[in-house]
Amino acid sequence: MRRTALDDNPCSIAKAIDVLGDPWTMLIIRDAIIGATRFEQFTTRLGIPRATLAARLGHLCDAGVFRRVRYQDSPQRHEYQLTEKGEALRPVVVTLLQWGDRWLRDDPPPTRLVDAETGCSIEPVLIDASTGTPLEDLQVLVAGPVAAGLPGTVTEQR
Repeated sequence: MRRTALDDNPCSIAKAIDVLGDPWTMLIIRDAIIGATRFEQFTTRLGIPRATLAARLGHLCDAGVFRRVRYQDSPQRHEYQLTEKGEALRPVVVTLLQWGDRWLRDDPPPTRLVDAETGCSIEPVLIDASTGTPLEDLQVLVAGPVAAGLPGTVTEQR
């Protein structure tokens, strides 16, 4: 079954899901963030079918999340490096990890985030850049055409 493309949808979430909205895709990005770059690393770590991986990596390269870089000429081999656009997904992956740890587990999480210099555990939070207030401490409404007419929205003020 083919899925409907969402790239023409005006909502930024819909556009992001059009690129990232497949379980394999997020796991590929997770592994790239923690250091995987080669096709065999992804297949071995994830257990993903080779054809599925090739399709997802092609899609992510086309979307500008990865760049394909040759590392060997004979036979020709490539690795997949995150672009700046791909690296910008790090907070998304961390937020999904934290959400899964909190809401989907009844055992200790298998993965910890640690500071590279100190080795100490860290617990990142999303904050408002102008005030430094953690997102969970803010009452947030939405303004804009996608949310127009729904509860919890406001008319934009400029």
